[in-house]
Amino acid sequence: RLNVQDVNLSGDLLDFIEFEPTGIIQIDMEVSNTSDDDINFYPDQATITTNTGEQLEADLWFSDHIGGEYLGAVNKSGSVYYLLENSNPEDIDTIRITMSAPHTLEDWEDVGEAVDFEVSIN
Repeated sequence: RLNVQDVNLSGDLLDFIEFEPTGIIQIDMEVSNTSDDDINFYPDQATITTNTGEQLEADLWFSDHIGGEYLGAVNKSGSVYYLLENSNPEDIDTIRITMSAPHTLEDWEDVGEAVDFEVSIN
């Protein structure tokens, strides 16, 4: 699930992030390791780009921790948040989501493919 909306932050929270965001993008993710092998995967560190030309990294302070070790056949889910810096949320029509491939714990060899897809809003 993906949600783009206005955001109004104030006080200490605004001081903490050091800029006034123009909006927020929330991506709800559900991730499964379908093998019995232990892997590392970091969907909560996905990079996104918008049709308005912004490239954003996940705000790990606001986001749920769903990255790291997946020990065998397990599932993790949560919300990952991106703070818009320069775009009006109403102008966003598409979001491209990219993330590195999962890899083995021991030697960091890829065990799948990198993720790269685009989502249309509306």
